[in-house]
Formats: sequence, structure tokens, C-alpha cells
Amino acid sequence: MFVKPVVLGVFSNLTPSGSTVQELFHHCGSNTGNLLFCESLLQNIENAEGARLGLPTEGYQAYDSIVIAAANWLNSQQDFGTVADRIEPTNLPICIVGLGAQAEIDEKKIPVLPAGTARLMKIISERSSQISVRGTFSAEVLEHYGITNVTVTGCPSLLLSGERAPSIKRFDQSQLQEISIGSTRHGFNPTDTFQKYFYTQAIKHNIDIVLQSELSDMYFALGRLNNETILKRATDACSDFYQQRPEKVSAYLQARAKVFFDLNPWLNYMSHKSLYVGTRVHGAIASLLSGTPAVLVCHDSRTEEMAHSLRIPHVLRQDIDINRDLDFMSLYQEEKQAIFEASYANYRATFHNFFQGNGLTLKPR
Repeated sequence: MFVKPVVLGVFSNLTPSGSTVQELFHHCGSNTGNLLFCESLLQNIENAEGARLGLPTEGYQAYDSIVIAAANWLNSQQDFGTVADRIEPTNLPICIVGLGAQAEIDEKKIPVLPAGTARLMKIISERSSQISVRGTFSAEVLEHYGITNVTVTGCPSLLLSGERAPSIKRFDQSQLQEISIGSTRHGFNPTDTFQKYFYTQAIKHNIDIVLQSELSDMYFALGRLNNETILKRATDACSDFYQQRPEKVSAYLQARAKVFFDLNPWLNYMSHKSLYVGTRVHGAIASLLSGTPAVLVCHDSRTEEMAHSLRIPHVLRQDIDINRDLDFMSLYQEEKQAIFEASYANYRATFHNFFQGNGLTLKPR
């Protein structure tokens, strides 16, 4: 078994006060959801140390194996050739965990992988017993490229629960004001009508929204709007996303928007909420880890395969009528929360076997 693995990923920022919003955003890989699966691998693999993905080749000399905390890397937009360039000369064994692909929920087309990404996958396949993927579609994508030593594990984030499944509390009608919502948008970029619906619902009902990659909103949430250019850009963007006048959006985000660059405060916050509803996989996972029920709204192949592989309580995009207000009581189904809890032992056992096959030890926690 390997005695000094390095986990490549992004990890909690324990001293964020002196950083700019852009620096905090960059530190978490432009999505705070990355913290969950990266931290989980760091905390759950015996003797693991953490390092950034940009670790130069010479930096690997202190380690005997490489663990890569992966996300939606099987896509046509990103070329991971630079990662291949850094790790290929090390000749170290490589274990990649939580690899995923993404496609429209109703039309799952195999992505055309850039040459660098395809090369990286080949290198990893040759240096590992098995590759961990988030679901069956991701496995199909790798098979299309000739890689078959694959195990469907789901995302490693839930390993943060330790040896026992999270104990999920019940939700009832009296707790509507303690709900949190999450939706999907990146940076200052626009989003589609479906995702925008959740932002408008959050402000309409004056309930918390948990941000993950919405940089424009983060400036308001963190009170960092002292730059006039950024203030105008963020105000214009958020007024469109939330479909309200600028003053109302600003007041809402400062009071109700939450963003976490450290995992523990995020989980602590979610433990005091009554329900999470949204399109963010890791928003739902953070909720479940905290013992708070969650309903993931699957809007693409990635969220759908993750929901199935992890047994996350979920509904499909087509189940949501965006012409009506969200009916939280009808979305919450207690029996689905129970199925999630009951499936955890098998989930953990799958990861235990996967790590063991790759020369790694899953810590008892």
C-alpha cells in the first residue's frame, strides 16, 4: 500500500479575510462545490497530503502516488494536456476519483475530448487498477475512448460522513422560511430561463440562496463592492438574474446570499436549515452531510447520473413548472431521504474496495 499519496485539488481557505473576491474564487477553482470532494479525499485517504493541480513535475518527488480529485473533465471545452505534461514524467501510480462527463439530460452525446485530455486519460488508465467515475454515462464515455478499467463510485464527497450515513431530519410546513435554494450560473455569465427561475423564487420568497460559482452575486454577499466598475457590472447582472430592481436585489443578496470558502462553516450553516432545493449537486450533498434533507433538481446528464449513483433525493427538470411557485412540501419526499441513508453502507464499501485496489487505504472515521 502507498504510504505517501498526494491529493491534487482545491482545499478550504482558512484565512480568506485578506484575499480579494477574485482570489477567493480562483482558490476554489471557480466553484466552491469543488471543496467537498477534494477535502473528502484529503481527509479520508490514509497519510494523504494536499497540493494544487498545478504542482510542477519536480514537486512529486516527495510522494509515492498521485490521487486526482476530478470533476466534469470529460468535456470538449477543456484540454487537460498540461496536467498530463506534469505528471507523465513522474512515472508514479495515479488514482483519479469522481471523473464525470456532461450532456443534455434528454440527448446524451459522447463528447469529443481534446487530444490532451484523451492522452491524460490513457496515462491514468495505464497507471491505475481502476478509474472512479461519477455514473454510468461517464463510464460509457471512457469506454468509447477505449478505457474499460472503470468503476462507478459516484462522487467521493459523501465519505465525509465517515463510517455511518448522515441522519436526515424531517421537514414540515412550519419550516418554510428556513429553506435554502441553489441554482447554476458561472461568474458574471448569463444562464437559461430554467436556472433563472430559482433565483427569482429565492428573492420572491425571501429565503436563503447558497452561491457556488456566481461571482457577481458573491460581491454583494461578501460586502466587497467598493470598486465602482465591479459594482455596476454586478448590479446590472444580478438585476437581470433576480428580475427585481437593483436596490431590492442588493438588499436581498447582502441579507440572504451565502458563500463559503471553508467547508466546515458551510456544513454548520446547512445543519441549521430545514431543506435544500436546487440544481447544484454539491449544494445537495452539503445539505445531506449536515443532516438536512435535500431535493436535487436534475437539469443535465451529470446531475442525473450523480443523483442515481449516490441515491440523492431528486426530481427531473421536467417535473418543475416554472410558471408556478415552487411547492416545497410536494418536492420533499421522506421516503427518498430514507433510501439515501440506507444506501450509504454500500456506497462506502464500493469506495473502500476501489481505494484498496489502487493501493490506498480508506481511513476509519
